[in-house]
Amino acid sequence: MKKTTITGLEEKWEVLLIYIFSILGFIFAFMKYDYLSENIKFHYKQAGALWIVNMILSIAKVTLNYTVGLGFINLGFRLVSLVIWIFTIITIVKAFNNEKYEIPVISNIANSIWK
Repeated sequence: MKKTTITGLEEKWEVLLIYIFSILGFIFAFMKYDYLSENIKFHYKQAGALWIVNMILSIAKVTLNYTVGLGFINLGFRLVSLVIWIFTIITIVKAFNNEKYEIPVISNIANSIWK
C-alpha cells in the first residue's frame, strides 16, 4: 500500500510539490492530521520555513536595493538564494530515496516555529 498525504499523492511526489511551491508546505504545516507520517510532517514544516526565509530575504533585498542601491547587496542575496536552492534540490533527491535531510539553518527555524 502506498503512503498517502493531504493531497493523496505518494510522499515523494508531495515532497517535490511542496518544495517547488513552498507556500503549500507553510499551509500544510498548520494542518493537524493524525494519519500523516512524521516524515511528511517534517517536510511540510521545513518547506514552510523555507517559504518564510525566502519572503524575508525578498523583502530585505527590495528594501535594501531601493534605500542603499549598491550592486553587491543584490549579488549577495542572489548567492544566498542559490545556496538555498541547492539545499532544496538535495532535500528533494534525498526524499525520493526515503531519507530525511535537514537543511542546516532552515530546519532550526522550522523546529522553533512548529514544536
